Amino acid sequence: MRYTASFIFLLLFMVTTTYAQDIPANAWKSGNSWYCNDGYRKQGNECIKFRVPENAWVSGSNWYCNDGYQKRGNECIKFRVPKNAWVSGSKWYCNNGYRKQGDECVKFEIPDNAFAQGAQWYCNEGYKKQGENCIRMSQDELIRLKKKLEEQKASLSDGTIAFQTKVDDDSGDIIKLENGAIVEVSSYFGYLGYRKKAVLFGSGNRCRIWIAGKKAYKCELLKSPEKRGEPAKEVHISEVKGKGTILIMLDGSMYEVDSIDEIYTSLWLGVSDGLLINGTTLINFDADEAVTVHRIR
Repeated sequence: MRYTASFIFLLLFMVTTTYAQDIPANAWKSGNSWYCNDGYRKQGNECIKFRVPENAWVSGSNWYCNDGYQKRGNECIKFRVPKNAWVSGSKWYCNNGYRKQGDECVKFEIPDNAFAQGAQWYCNEGYKKQGENCIRMSQDELIRLKKKLEEQKASLSDGTIAFQTKVDDDSGDIIKLENGAIVEVSSYFGYLGYRKKAVLFGSGNRCRIWIAGKKAYKCELLKSPEKRGEPAKEVHISEVKGKGTILIMLDGSMYEVDSIDEIYTSLWLGVSDGLLINGTTLINFDADEAVTVHRIR
């Protein structure tokens, strides 16, 4: 009995020692693999800390410049932001009511009974565009508009419900979302990074998840979201026109892209599946970012 106890103790000691040797310092375990903590990179069987420049933040084994700074070599250099502009990441954008002109933001004229959205202006409700002005719509036009809006509202969803959220944590094939949902993804998705934007969507028993910088994956819902979803429908993008300013769907509907998001849609090649959420947020399953759109036909 004494020898048996000694053998068990020795076995436990060997297992514990092996486990400790398998996972180096500054690493964490997931399944049968280990990964370096944020700020460290794998080098052989170790996790080595890497240099992070000033005005930068770390995610996984990489660093990224703060808003208002651009990567130049191994440093983050502050760039000039003109008046009447705001910053996101390493780029600046003009405020509503201003248009980019060279390196400046220049105010443009907005007619009466109109409002600015990005670098464009739109007529207020009950008015229509005529030339460079907004004129009041007739009673018949208002009735037709109301009917059209009701039809559009009814067409916002094909039975699909979408939940816009962010990735809270992931371990192996399990992804936990900030809205409380937990899903299991069967496909390999690799390293996700810090608080990636995500959209969980489906109808009936179907479940899929889109992750920014990745794509859409089939998933199994282990825990339902704690918040209410939004109406959505799956779409097919058939054509991209005007350097990303106009998107045409397979059903003939046409959408204008918010000027802030044209930087993304200008790179779209068209002929792609996507998801339209609440009639205004569009996800291209082959692209990295969700964009804001406005239906014009």
